[in-house]
Amino acid sequence: MRVGKMICLLAVIGIGLSFTLLAQKRPSKRQPATANAEQSKVPVLQLFQDMFTHGRYELKDQVFANRCPVHFGSRNVTLEHAVSEGKGWRSAAPDLVMSADQVAVNGEMVTVNWTATGTHTGQGNGLKPSGRRISMRGTSRFRVVDGKIVEVWNEEYRTELFRQLGVSKTTALMFETADDLWASATNLLPNRVYAAFQ
Repeated sequence: MRVGKMICLLAVIGIGLSFTLLAQKRPSKRQPATANAEQSKVPVLQLFQDMFTHGRYELKDQVFANRCPVHFGSRNVTLEHAVSEGKGWRSAAPDLVMSADQVAVNGEMVTVNWTATGTHTGQGNGLKPSGRRISMRGTSRFRVVDGKIVEVWNEEYRTELFRQLGVSKTTALMFETADDLWASATNLLPNRVYAAFQ
């Protein structure tokens, strides 16, 4: 009889422990929010430090997802067009420095308040060197997924840039119209055809 009671008691304890273990939460494989936030900043900071400031545009595929759309106000361009435009401004202002002054992360979204400074001493984006200093501020938002930027929203910057460079409104309008037409055409062309024109 004693053996029977002992077996029953052990069975009850065993079942109780089993339910207790099953009821416990398993540790989450998700990383803490701060780690995810820091990881989301990596490609954005690499964009500002390496690509914009140091002109290392070969890092494009490490920073951006394939076919990442880029928005400048109401203007929408392909990633290739945005990179080409960036290279043009880098040629126009070889001492260009773009600083990410404030970076905030909210889920997949990374918001950056930035400043850009440089001197227009080079030829780029069809504008002759003016020797003028530029100093601009702006805000950009990036959606980051799996360590890459998948979409970008920027404030339109060209009006202020052209004002600082002393570009006439007529010339600025012609530049913007030609650039917008080219951006529209490249959206229609396959990437290989677009690359042939670069």
